[in-house]
Amino acid sequence: MSIVREVTSRAPGLSAVIPNRDGASVLPRCLEHLAAARVDEVIVVDDGSRDDSPGRAAALGAHVVHSPRPGFSAAVNHGVATARGSLLLVLNSDAFVHPETPVLLAGALDADPRLGGCAAALSDEEGRRASTFGRDLTLFEAIRKALSLPSPAPAELGGVQDVEFVPLACVLVRREAWEAVGGLDERYRFYFEDHDLCWRLRRAGYRLAVSWDARAVHLEGGSSRARGPHPWFRQYHESRLRYLRKRYPLAWPLYLLVWVPSALAHSLLWLGRGDPAWASAYARSALAGLD
Repeated sequence: MSIVREVTSRAPGLSAVIPNRDGASVLPRCLEHLAAARVDEVIVVDDGSRDDSPGRAAALGAHVVHSPRPGFSAAVNHGVATARGSLLLVLNSDAFVHPETPVLLAGALDADPRLGGCAAALSDEEGRRASTFGRDLTLFEAIRKALSLPSPAPAELGGVQDVEFVPLACVLVRREAWEAVGGLDERYRFYFEDHDLCWRLRRAGYRLAVSWDARAVHLEGGSSRARGPHPWFRQYHESRLRYLRKRYPLAWPLYLLVWVPSALAHSLLWLGRGDPAWASAYARSALAGLD
């Protein structure tokens, strides 16, 4: 089955860019959903997979390219550089769009030239709402999170709703907006590249939105993280500090004044619970991003 179809109802000039690393268990399903959505071009950017996912993607009609550098950001940037469309659907390999989603997202961008990107409403496989949008990650907000203080969730209003931040799970971005800010910052191998992009788009005068009628299922890896301190934990905190150092070149040490004691306190708590692995993970993450 080919992904790209010559039909009159597709979203014109729309390229899907899918970063992939060992995605054999999810990528075919992602591509099959895109086949029903009828986009113009599908590019799978492989980031050093050791499974057969690149070959399976090619067999389904995707244009498979290989990222010249490791990491999510580099893979997406390479895919965008390869793509021909004026609209860029950045899509996780574990995200499955509904057939009408690309056209609805394209319609939102077409209706508002200052809308730089529009995200689909995300849910899990049981239909429960998944993380679709959020607050701008300011220094104050990062300190609040470091202290594990609750943050009021922004309201879900429906329609095409302006928001401050969207994760890059299923987002349609205007190419001119992407190029205006230089795409993703490849110094982030993973985590917070989406916060960084959203901040730069808004600073450049573009708005972000969610179209609640455009939907996608997104599988998230929360269950695997819950089992123990995988390498993601240090990477997460390293990327967060990188983001804060970039956005707040003078004030970012205020974050460390809060996070370092908090991380060390968590380390002692986990040690007291008899879990040296999590104790070590917190201790190693206290200054992650300073090296």
